[in-house]
Amino acid sequence: MDVNKIKDFGSKFEQTLLSLVKIPLMSRGGSPLPRDLSNADELVILANGPSLNKTVETQKEFLDSRTLMAVNFCATSSIYTELRPEIYLIADPLFWIVDEKMNRLFGALAQKTTWPIHFFIPYKANKKPQWKNILKDNGNIKIHYYNTTPVEGFDGFTDMVYKSGLGMPRPHNVLIPAIAVALRMSFKKIYLAGADHSWLPEIVVTDNNEVLMNQKHFYDHNTSSAQKVSKEDLSSSNLHTILYHMHVAFKSYFVLQRYALKMGKEVINITPGSFIDAFPRLKL
Repeated sequence: MDVNKIKDFGSKFEQTLLSLVKIPLMSRGGSPLPRDLSNADELVILANGPSLNKTVETQKEFLDSRTLMAVNFCATSSIYTELRPEIYLIADPLFWIVDEKMNRLFGALAQKTTWPIHFFIPYKANKKPQWKNILKDNGNIKIHYYNTTPVEGFDGFTDMVYKSGLGMPRPHNVLIPAIAVALRMSFKKIYLAGADHSWLPEIVVTDNNEVLMNQKHFYDHNTSSAQKVSKEDLSSSNLHTILYHMHVAFKSYFVLQRYALKMGKEVINITPGSFIDAFPRLKL
């Protein structure tokens, strides 16, 4: 037998065993998925890249005819009330760990959401449930919990876990759980808008060996500046950590593409100039 195949089998076997340990420790029972969507077949995930502004400006008819999912700080922008997405998803623990981020995001959601919306948040957010108090008086927001447990291993095993919602490919940025959750729903086509992921040219290392990255979004791309990248414990990331997380994220897209094809579904990148190379592209 080929040596590389043996190594791959051993790695997959080890990953499967580790995932089997993590699932009962980290995952919770599935939260019901939305069924009252305007378009149950096609979804557009509105990622926060700078190109989203042009997509919204030029492709309004395309967006209006499909279910929309917003992520992260979208609620703080005018696009949120303009497009009125039916689904909202966040993943970054800093949204419930850092009070400034928590108040800014959940305050905007509570104030602006005047239509029914399905709000997805990881189960682990319950460790600091202050965000619930901010949303409690807005009856339009229906909360759904999901698991961010990273699961790897043999394809048959991971497919079963992804379908159940007990785990997903490593969720190193919000687009990964957004796609993973969407693939569990009825959608046959999932379009990615604003998924620029063009971070590499935005990384700098100062003379003091501080690693900075300008993480531009559609709502601040003209005013944003290079900042330190914070870990979950609020310490600063170094370059090898940032590049490793990018590696894991881009690799996770290939995992999701394989899984989507297995499910008979399509993930289509409609983002001009996107760095994501896993999904087929469509120029609108």
